[in-house]
Amino acid sequence: MSAMLAALKVPTASTVSMTAEELVAGVEDLLSLPDAAIRLNALLTDPDATTGEIVDVVSLDPALSARVLRAVNSAYFGLRVRVDTISKAITMIGTSELHSLVLATSAAQAFKNISSRLVDMEAFWQHSVRAALAARGFAETSLRRHRERVFLAALMHDVGQLVLYHQLPDLSTKILEAVRNGAPREVSEQEILGFTHADVGAALLERWNLPPSLTEPVRFHHAFDAAVDHTKEAALLYLGSKVSDHMERDPRSDSAKMLDVAPQAWAQAGCLPEELDEVIVDVGMHWLQVIEIVAPGSMLIY
Repeated sequence: MSAMLAALKVPTASTVSMTAEELVAGVEDLLSLPDAAIRLNALLTDPDATTGEIVDVVSLDPALSARVLRAVNSAYFGLRVRVDTISKAITMIGTSELHSLVLATSAAQAFKNISSRLVDMEAFWQHSVRAALAARGFAETSLRRHRERVFLAALMHDVGQLVLYHQLPDLSTKILEAVRNGAPREVSEQEILGFTHADVGAALLERWNLPPSLTEPVRFHHAFDAAVDHTKEAALLYLGSKVSDHMERDPRSDSAKMLDVAPQAWAQAGCLPEELDEVIVDVGMHWLQVIEIVAPGSMLIY
């Protein structure tokens, strides 16, 4: 690997005097969650928080309220009754789903400020949404109680790439060149930068004060077997990303035999390869509806 990078005249990590945390600190003003999302995250981890307090926080941010109500009334949820208030939204979908919607749409909005010639944002969100749906699909049996948390982590598993593209475009170009020549992305990033996009993504989520249940799986979604506290979630993110890669390469194939994954990931995730075909069908049915919730109009915006 080092020989390949040397042939490409790629600088090594020793030439990059910056940590993932320092890189993220440099985009703090550009990439931030709305105050309402931060306050809501704090409320939903407070056992004494009331539904009324949750409603107030979301309702006081008109743009956030509009995104939530638009999402709840979308075809994805398929509700028979139109929802016109945040309190009714909570009644219909629950606080866990509301939390997922708020964080997912807020994160996507934050990255609308990121521009780069190196990334196709439509393709980025397609991959992220498919990975999130696949990870949540596997979590239905292995981690049912926390499946929305898995969805959120998987949706944001690659956001570190966007930070790298924006902040380090020249080095990111070298990394992409190495990837096109067959080098694994995370290995190239580690050798060139001294850290990976997974480290950057986790550092960003930590700056947003999101809990370890989200940040650790993002940090270890490539090295899932190195996770310490949220091992199952890390493996689910790994599988979700692999399913998304597989669907992008060959959208007609739903065979588990075609999926290139480490065999131990299934055991760590708590699910079976036999679940794959059903998960792929479900992702194929819903990804377009979800991308219109997470990044509405992304096909036109980017």
